[in-house]
Amino acid sequence: MKIYTLLSLAAVAALATEPVTIQKITVKADTQKSDNKTIEANEIVQFSRQSDLGEMLSGALPEITHVRTTAIGNDIVLRGFKKDNLNITIDDAKVCGACPNRMDPPAMHVSSSQIAAVEVLEGPFDVTQFGSLGGKINVVTKDPEKGLHGEVSATLGSYDYRKISTTVEGGNDSVQALVGYSRETSGQYKDGNGKTMTEQADSASMPGQRYSAAHKNDDAYARQNFWAKVVGNIGDNQKLTLSYFGDRADDVLYPRYPMDALKDNTDMFKAKYQLFDLGTFSHELMIEAYHSKVEHEMGTDFRAGATSAATTMVSPVDATIKGVRIENSTFANETDITLGLDLSTRNWNGTKGNRINPYATVQIPDADTNNVGLYAKASQSFGAMDISGGLRYDDTSIDADQSLMASAKDRDFSDLSANVLGRYHYSNSGNFFVGLGQSSRVPDARELYFAGGIGNTNLNETINREIDMGVEQTLGNLHLKGTLFYSNLKDYIYAYKTGVGTNTSYANIDAQIVGGDITADYFITNEWSLSSGIAYQKGTKKDTSQLDVLSTAPQTDKDLADIPPLKGRVALVFDDSKNYAAAEWIAAKSQTYDQNNGEQAISGYGILNLKYATDFGNGFSLSTGINNFFNRTYAVSNSYIGLTTLMEGAQPLVLNEPGRNLYATLSYKF
Repeated sequence: MKIYTLLSLAAVAALATEPVTIQKITVKADTQKSDNKTIEANEIVQFSRQSDLGEMLSGALPEITHVRTTAIGNDIVLRGFKKDNLNITIDDAKVCGACPNRMDPPAMHVSSSQIAAVEVLEGPFDVTQFGSLGGKINVVTKDPEKGLHGEVSATLGSYDYRKISTTVEGGNDSVQALVGYSRETSGQYKDGNGKTMTEQADSASMPGQRYSAAHKNDDAYARQNFWAKVVGNIGDNQKLTLSYFGDRADDVLYPRYPMDALKDNTDMFKAKYQLFDLGTFSHELMIEAYHSKVEHEMGTDFRAGATSAATTMVSPVDATIKGVRIENSTFANETDITLGLDLSTRNWNGTKGNRINPYATVQIPDADTNNVGLYAKASQSFGAMDISGGLRYDDTSIDADQSLMASAKDRDFSDLSANVLGRYHYSNSGNFFVGLGQSSRVPDARELYFAGGIGNTNLNETINREIDMGVEQTLGNLHLKGTLFYSNLKDYIYAYKTGVGTNTSYANIDAQIVGGDITADYFITNEWSLSSGIAYQKGTKKDTSQLDVLSTAPQTDKDLADIPPLKGRVALVFDDSKNYAAAEWIAAKSQTYDQNNGEQAISGYGILNLKYATDFGNGFSLSTGINNFFNRTYAVSNSYIGLTTLMEGAQPLVLNEPGRNLYATLSYKF
C-alpha cells in the first residue's frame, strides 16, 4: 500500500491488524462524509503499543500534544486548545468524563481495536456540534461487513504490558453485526532515569500523598472493553445502525494527583436512522440519539496517608450526557445544503458518596447543562473557487441543585456561531484557502461550581473569532502544505492562582493564540518516502486586569498556560505492501509557561522511534517497535494549572514520559 501523505511517517502495526486512519481536515466547515471538494483529508496509518487515543494522536500530528497524567487516559491539546475548548466525539456522539480532575477525559472512552478512522477538524469551523470552540476530534468506529470475518491479536510489551483483542463480524445484504472484546493490563512504566510512576511521586511535598509501601509496586491499570454494532438495511432507502460500547477500568494509578481511580465504568448507546432520496428537498434525512454514562470513583486507598478508614477519602462522581440530532441534507441549484436540530443534556453529579468516610464536601452539585441548537451549512463550487459556510444558534441553560450548594446559581446563555471559507485552485496541483469563523463554549459545572472556592458562578461563555489561511502545492514527488491561524479569545475561561497557598479559581480574560504548521512529503521511490512536519503556537494574555483584581499575587506574565512548544517530526519510511518500516524522530523545544499561576518550565527533547511490520500472507501478521530508542528522560506539556495536582514543593508535579520500551503484536485475521 502506498501512503501519499506527509503524515504517514508514523505507520507501524501494534494493536490491530488493520491500520487506524487519521484524517486531518484543516479549516473545513463542511464535514460531510461525501467526497466534497471543500473537504481535504490527509490520511496516515498510525499504530501504538498503547490504546490511548491522546498518545496516538500526539505521535501522529505535530499540532497535537497529549497531557501525561498516567499510563492511559491522557488528555489532548490541539493548537493550544484543550479540555472543554475541544469537542471529542465517538461517531459524532459525545461522552463526558466524570472526574473533575480529568482522570477520564473523553478521549479515554474508546478502544483502539474498534477505531476505523479519526477525523481532526482544526479551528471554529464545525456547526453540527455544541461547543466546538477550537476544534473537533471525531472517532469513527468500524462498521460490520458481510460474510463471516474475525480477528484475534495479542500484544506484549515492556513494563509487563499485555493485551488481547478479538472481533467477530458477519451478515448478509440486509443485516450485518459486529461484536468485540479486549482486555489489557500494564505495570508501571519507567522513565529514562529508571523511575517508576510511583517513584516519581516520591517528591510530593505532603508525605501522606505519596504511595504506601504496600501499593508502590502495583500495576498501572487493568482495563476491559466490549462493543457491538448492528447495521440493518431496510428496503432500498433506509438504514438503521445500533451500537454499544462498554469500558471497565480498575485501579488506575494517577501519580500526578492526590487520588487514584478505583473504578471507571463507561456505557455508551447510540441509534442512528437514515432515510435516503425522499424527494426534491431531502437527499438524506438522519435521526440519531445517544446516551452515555460514566461512573468514576476516586480515592486515596493506595496512599501513605490512608492508614485507617477515618483517614481514607473516597469521592464518587457520575457524568451522563444524552442527545438527539435531526439533520436533513439536500442539493439545490448546485449547492449542498444541510439543516439540523441538536439537543443535549449533560448531568454532572459530584455529591456525597455512601462508602465509609466519603469525601465530605459536595464537589459538583448535581448540575444539568441543557442545550438546544439550530444549524445550517452550505457549500458550492464556482469554477476554480470552492465556497462553504455555516451558521449555528445555541440556547443553553445550566441548572444546579442549590439545596446541595447554596451559592450554585443557575445560568443562561444564548450564542451565535458562524463561518465562511474559500478555496481557490490556482492550478491542478495547487490551491490556497482562507477561512473566518466564530464559535463559543459555555463554562462547565466544574468551572462554575467546584467546591472550595475554585468555581466561579459569574463566568461568561468564551468566544473565539479566528482566521485561518494556507497554501497547498504538489511539485513532482514533493507535496507541501502550510497553514497559519490567529485566534482572538474573548472572555477566555482561565485558571489562576488566587495567591492563597496553592489555591486556584477561574476568571474570564481576553487572550490570543497564533500559530501554524508546515508539512512536507517527498517520495524517493515507489517504496521509500521521507516525511516531515512542524507546528508552533503561542498564547498571550491580552488583558490581565481581571486577574490583577482577583488574585493577591501580581499578574505580570503575559504567557498563556498550557500552550505546547514548537514541535516537529521527520521519518524515513519503507513500504512495499508486505513489509513496513519507519525510523521516526520527534522533537520539541522548551515550553513557555505562566510563572504567575504555578506553571513551570519543561525542557525540550528529541526521541527516536523504530517500527517494523510484516504480513505473512496467510492471515497472520506481526508488528514490532521500539519507542524512545535512546532512553531519553523527558516530559511533555503537563505542568497543568487549574487541577488538583500533586505538589512538588510549591509546583505541580511534572510526570516524565516512558523510557525505552518495546512491543510486539501477533495478529490473525480470517
